[in-house]
Amino acid sequence: MGENSRFTFTVIDTKTGEEADISDIALHEHWAKRLCYCDMEGWAIEENGTLVLMDECGEFAYPPEADRFKVVFDEK
Repeated sequence: MGENSRFTFTVIDTKTGEEADISDIALHEHWAKRLCYCDMEGWAIEENGTLVLMDECGEFAYPPEADRFKVVFDEK
């Protein structure tokens, strides 16, 4: 995969209207309790468009609410 085929994005928390705080989510939200809040990797989007939150230990969690987060793709 070449550099030109990469997409960067920001995830907005629709509860706050701000960029999602992944460490805070891992620390306080039930659906992300398996994640290590102090060792977060970031967000990923699967081939089918599903948003996933990951830590650097290989754990991942799916947000339970489809409209909880908004993905904003960065301009190239």
